[in-house]
Amino acid sequence: MRNRTIGLALLLTLVVTSACSAQASPLTAASGPLNYPSSVNPPIERLAIFVTITNHGTDDLVINPADFVARDADHRVYPSDPTATVNDANLVRLTSGPSLDVLPLPTVTLRQADVLSGFIVFDVPQGVRPVELVWRQSDTDQVAELSALT
Repeated sequence: MRNRTIGLALLLTLVVTSACSAQASPLTAASGPLNYPSSVNPPIERLAIFVTITNHGTDDLVINPADFVARDADHRVYPSDPTATVNDANLVRLTSGPSLDVLPLPTVTLRQADVLSGFIVFDVPQGVRPVELVWRQSDTDQVAELSALT
């Protein structure tokens, strides 16, 4: 009986672990950075990073641009600038060209299977190039490597 209980507990642990690890990251794509002309002065420059988020789960997913940081190759992090994300939308749109769907990432709640794309702005020291976008949530971080803009 004891072996059967241990076996059942092990099976249950494997099923729960598999179900949890099978959950895809909601941070499905990130690209950039795009350097654009802005009103900040050197040694600071402003960069836009484009992101796509998909709610793969059944629970609501609250999206807030303030919850994102850009990380460079030395693991230094740079918080997003939600005010610049909204205020510089036209500059980012003009610099990115017609091929990108460029809207600032809003604060919004995603329901099951909802998909949201937009950009987030970051102030970084001149010459710094982030390599990852990190979405900081209360219980975990979602990390996406930045792909080149197309």
